[in-house]
Amino acid sequence: MNGDRSPKCPRISHTEPLPGYSPPVGRWAEPYRQPDTELWTVHLRRPESVRGDERLLDTLTAANKDTLSGLMAQQDDLADRARPAGGE
Repeated sequence: MNGDRSPKCPRISHTEPLPGYSPPVGRWAEPYRQPDTELWTVHLRRPESVRGDERLLDTLTAANKDTLSGLMAQQDDLADRARPAGGE
């Protein structure tokens, strides 16, 4: 076996995204149900974004998914109001 690579073999650069990958959308990661408490939990994708405002939380927990969705919407609204004009 010779160590030469076939020119017909496509190469993917380490800087290119993997095929079929799309970056996550939104502030929140995927909600999950904790097995020990059966509570629904969700975490912010970028928890450092809530520093400096004690009203904003990086983790939410609720008894059901509908309540959790409402809490997420409430936190999104607070974050939008806390964001300075012209900010990210």
